[in-house]
Amino acid sequence: MNTQRTLNHPLRLALAGEMHARPFMRIEPPERVLHLALFAGDALERHHAWLGELCECFGVSAPQRGASYFFHDFGPWRLKWENHSEFSTYTFAFRGDGSGDFADDLLRRLPQAWLGQLAGNVISAAQLAFVSAGGQPLAASDPWLRTQFSGPLIAGARVMAGGEVWSDFLVQPDGVSRFLLRDVGLREFQAGRLSQRVLEIDTYRMMALLALPVARECQPVIREAEAALAAISGELAAADSPEAERSLLERLTRLSARIEAMAEADNYRFSASAAYFSIIRARLQELREERIEGVPTLGEFMERRLVPAMEFCESVRRRQHELIERLSRTDSLLRTRVTMTQERYNSAILASLNKRAELQLRLQHAVEGFSIVAISYYLLGVLGYGLKALGKLGVPVEAELATGLALPLVVGAVWFAVRRAQRALHRGHPPEDPAPAPGVSSS
Repeated sequence: MNTQRTLNHPLRLALAGEMHARPFMRIEPPERVLHLALFAGDALERHHAWLGELCECFGVSAPQRGASYFFHDFGPWRLKWENHSEFSTYTFAFRGDGSGDFADDLLRRLPQAWLGQLAGNVISAAQLAFVSAGGQPLAASDPWLRTQFSGPLIAGARVMAGGEVWSDFLVQPDGVSRFLLRDVGLREFQAGRLSQRVLEIDTYRMMALLALPVARECQPVIREAEAALAAISGELAAADSPEAERSLLERLTRLSARIEAMAEADNYRFSASAAYFSIIRARLQELREERIEGVPTLGEFMERRLVPAMEFCESVRRRQHELIERLSRTDSLLRTRVTMTQERYNSAILASLNKRAELQLRLQHAVEGFSIVAISYYLLGVLGYGLKALGKLGVPVEAELATGLALPLVVGAVWFAVRRAQRALHRGHPPEDPAPAPGVSSS
């Protein structure tokens, strides 16, 4: 038995390997790098399908389903593939091609049939030229630098105590952004880390900005919902009938459902954008930028342009949650008011029922009195007829006298019979006793 394997947690080796799952690509000047980021959203199986089709073009075995990293030397170029939660990246490294001239379109060196299948899915494309500076830093006023970038503003900085990064962050006519990396005094393996950090900044910049159109679409909806909530609150103060309160509650419920659905649909996009933005800031710190006079650093460029967009997205997200809380408070207030109105209505109904029951009880007592008189009257009538019949038969009986004498007895018997019947009814349907109060014994 392998004692070490027995002692390990089932996930120990997998978790330890995760720290080494995505190594840096080794890059040495002169070299050119093409970086593609493909967005697929929830269709994670498409990431492996695209990679499998590329490998098939060169007769290379694709990685297994579920793999998150792949590296292979295809000959004309080396490929590093990484699979992320909603996008995958392809980093192509072309050896011995780092003159710094971006005129050559690296996309033409890839299988065009495979590129055609990626239409509509490329969220980021960047071309990186890695050249040796021979220990000589480049000034921002160098005329050659302006020939490499078409943008009016170029950002640049000395990074990692031995390198330079230059870019205008524009998408060029060939569909890619340009980054110039110069090796002024980088140590071994630093170039790979530097290139990956720069490409990650560009990729995560685009992924973070995916929330911006969503925020712009949400803003007028939130503004409309806030106005509707203010109108409902104003009408609530003036509502004077249960029908009006129920109508306001229905409108408020529909509005709350609409905003809740919107917030639920956009929550993932806003959360992902915030996560991507935090990664960008971490990568910028890892560059350890030093200012080059005359141009902003990459961090300054991001702070000036990306931060306002991220703050706008965060403000929209915050307004969504604040609006949901306000809707919840108004809903609770309105429901409490409707409940109180209903309770008052129920109390009035119960009072009316109690009054009606009291009247019915009085009427019952009156009817019972009349019933005793009526029954006694009819019984005495029957008795009188019987006594008269006996008189006709020769029995010496005074019918009227006997009837009059029997009056108290008949009335008393009828009254006793009625009372006995009432007691029998009460015994058959006893009234419910009220439940004893807490802490009070029933004995």
